[in-house]
Amino acid sequence: MQRQLLRDSAIYISGSVIVQVLGFTGMLLLMNFLPVAQYGKYIYVIEFISIFAFFADGGFTQLIVRETSQHASDVRAIYARAQSAQVLISLLMIVLIVLVSYPLNSREDFFLLLIYGLSVVVSAFFSPMLAILVASGRKDLIFYKDVSLSVAKLVFMIAGIALKQPIIYFIFLGFLNCIVLFVLYLFIKWKAEFNYFFRNRTDLRASIPFMKQGLLFTALMTANVIYNKIDVIMLEKMLGSTEVGYYSGATRFIYPFMFISTAFMTAVFPSLAKHVNDGENFRKIRYLALYYLGGIGVILSGGLFLSADLIFSIFFDGKYDASIPVFKVLVWYLAIVFIYGSISNNLVALNKVRFLVWLNTVMIALNIGINFFLIPAHGALGAAIATIICEILILIAASIYYLRGERGNGG
Repeated sequence: MQRQLLRDSAIYISGSVIVQVLGFTGMLLLMNFLPVAQYGKYIYVIEFISIFAFFADGGFTQLIVRETSQHASDVRAIYARAQSAQVLISLLMIVLIVLVSYPLNSREDFFLLLIYGLSVVVSAFFSPMLAILVASGRKDLIFYKDVSLSVAKLVFMIAGIALKQPIIYFIFLGFLNCIVLFVLYLFIKWKAEFNYFFRNRTDLRASIPFMKQGLLFTALMTANVIYNKIDVIMLEKMLGSTEVGYYSGATRFIYPFMFISTAFMTAVFPSLAKHVNDGENFRKIRYLALYYLGGIGVILSGGLFLSADLIFSIFFDGKYDASIPVFKVLVWYLAIVFIYGSISNNLVALNKVRFLVWLNTVMIALNIGINFFLIPAHGALGAAIATIICEILILIAASIYYLRGERGNGG
């Protein structure tokens, strides 16, 4: 089992490495091309829409993976309910984007937000399909989709930089995701194993029970997204796009490594869900994930911290020097989140989603409160400190809850 899990994780990670390298290259080129304030505005648009992007799959991805792993014979019915629900959710998503973004932003910013928001909404239609592919073990199709999208984005980004295009050009690149997903959708039509994708009828009334079933997953995703994006939103509103640019300049060398945790846990989660009632195998899988991810996170954080000055000197030649102190604080995010990711994945598999929702909701309020005190005085550095404080508290709380539950079950 250990070899199989590591093999599955290696496939996910190998594809993610290519995706991250291509994406990282494109963003570095964009950071050097755009002024800091313009780059900050670009990041603000993406992060603001990301707050609503939990609707991109309605919180269904983990629910679909869990249900198909435990009830493989019902995969067609699960997909039918999920796809019907997705239609309704996408409509709700675009309404929310308009209602929230219009009164909170200038007309120019609202236009940029609406463009990028539409690309996310269109992409959301294909989310149930992607979840089924993950649950079915079709890593090859996911791999080709991710790599194709990354190559296309890099090519068009380089073209935009060469032609000195304005920021709106780069916002429109969000529709590349829609195009690649549509091509994948057409390709799958020729695969007999997934022919039910094209025999599904939209039934909004039948989708309501599925939406209710996924409500906790939706709430968890909502809380996670808001918690992770609120720093950028508050920096933009309190200090402006330049400070967002410096903050994002620091995260540019941190968040790309999150693909390791995401890929590993994506590969492990179906096995966790399948063996949730098999105590011995469940323990083996969870410790495997915890040891590997925790160790990788600590090594990455330590190495990046020691290399901070060299990294920014090589890539930016002084343009983002103000990001270095922020980077030295945020870099410990990897060590903390890699450990927490394993614990939270176990709790989801054990259907302890409600606790995670409450935990993240409390941390949103705490993060906002700390940011209100630290951002005016310390700017991007204050936002970074607030993030690390909250991450430590989340890890402690989740660990205590998990360990108490384990002892109560005699694990």
